[in-house]
Amino acid sequence: MFEKIKLRKILKKLAIQGNRLEWIKKKRKNLPEQVEKKLDENIKKISEIFEEKNRLRENGGKLPQTEDSKLSLEYVKKALGETNYNMDHYFKKYKQSTAGELFDELWLVVLVALILKFFVIGSFRVPTGSMVDTIEIGDNLFVSMFYYGLTLPFAESQFVEFADPKRGDIITFTEPGPDKKALVKRVIGVPGDTIYITGKNVYVNNRKLEREEIGKVGYYSSRGRIEETTQYTEKDENGNSYKVIYNDSFTDDIREQINTRCPYCNRSFTVPERNYFVMGDNRDDSLDSRYWGFVPRGNVQGKPLFVWFSVQFGSSVFDIKELRLNRIGHVFK
Repeated sequence: MFEKIKLRKILKKLAIQGNRLEWIKKKRKNLPEQVEKKLDENIKKISEIFEEKNRLRENGGKLPQTEDSKLSLEYVKKALGETNYNMDHYFKKYKQSTAGELFDELWLVVLVALILKFFVIGSFRVPTGSMVDTIEIGDNLFVSMFYYGLTLPFAESQFVEFADPKRGDIITFTEPGPDKKALVKRVIGVPGDTIYITGKNVYVNNRKLEREEIGKVGYYSSRGRIEETTQYTEKDENGNSYKVIYNDSFTDDIREQINTRCPYCNRSFTVPERNYFVMGDNRDDSLDSRYWGFVPRGNVQGKPLFVWFSVQFGSSVFDIKELRLNRIGHVFK
């Protein structure tokens, strides 16, 4: 049993050396005759060993222990020793550099990771409370980057579109303002919808969004203080339901003052083609479409899937108040 384990380890080392020899054969031209001859001999011997191994595997055979077999422990040890000697004495100055080998090993891994990041699954950390308590401050989200389309790395708009966001969807997108921040909000209006917002009431297509009170919710805000809020279940005309909160310290007078600085409050408007109206679920602590307008279709980036990590910070990133392990795996509908 120990001999079989040892044989497998030697075969693994021999395969690595074989790849190095193949690289020299392919990349280095005009080798000295003696070097090329030894190179061909080593490559042939290693190839024969692995051809024998593949034949046995296909036929369901066991690794032979006879000394005359190309897969015997002694024969493989001798082949590895000979290859190592030649690598140090004949092939050393022709072999690939350590940095080059590392690149050959890692480039595919890096490429796959980049494809996953930009086209499949992205990571998004939430620094503010605009979506509390659907999404908590400090949640790290896995985002489907191909749900609505494809975006080139570092580009601001999608070059291929698969589907359009619907009312009630939570989306990540590039802020239409000059800062170009990555934001996450909920879609309230789609192209062609007529919207009217006054106080705590939201009307879509002349129909008030239904709300049912659930209870009180307190959360530690990004400003470093505890906020007391009332939570509601809100339902749109398509039957989508989700939770929203309103700050208990905000009176009607305060909301009226805020509305005077809100370009899309206390007036009716229609969402333009290829644009979306979005709001945060934390209605009194969200800078959203009410203040800076519509989200162009091209700015849509992806759809949050679930929380992969969550931590609650205090006054700084060094002030960790809580690791919220119970948030891990939380799925967004």
